[in-house]
Amino acid sequence: GFNSDYNYVVDIPNVQNEMVPEGTYAVIPNPNLVHTGFSACNDHTGGGGNMMVINGAANLQDIWCQTVAVSPNSYYNVSAWVASVNPSSPAQLQFSINNVPIGSIINAVPSPCTWTPFNAVWNSGSSTTATICILNLNTAQGGNDFALDDISMVGLCVVEDEVEIT
Repeated sequence: GFNSDYNYVVDIPNVQNEMVPEGTYAVIPNPNLVHTGFSACNDHTGGGGNMMVINGAANLQDIWCQTVAVSPNSYYNVSAWVASVNPSSPAQLQFSINNVPIGSIINAVPSPCTWTPFNAVWNSGSSTTATICILNLNTAQGGNDFALDDISMVGLCVVEDEVEIT
């Protein structure tokens, strides 16, 4: 249900360097399966599941986008996990919703396979849909390689209560 400016690569067993040149992605359990220059990492939970592996490009920004229904005048937390799969030139990522950047820019840790969480809080205002994107702001061609895992958007509950103290 998502789209990307990057080209999808299907993992073919025993074929290396399928993610060449830059501007490609795969959804796999180990980045090293599709590129010998990528570290062998597990998904962020360590359970052997899939992750989105990206060979970053200088001119492509939208790594991942998906449109979802939202309730008007509600708060949402958008989150994901990022890990470098190549130590040089770590990813610089930011969320956007409806083409407006939200939250801070996250710099992936250079150490390969070190998962780092990032998130942003967004208020839907009058919107009933949200196009959520993860942008790659790193313009380096070499080493701008990383993995994403557990992308989510959840509604935040605001609870108010009154307490009277006598």
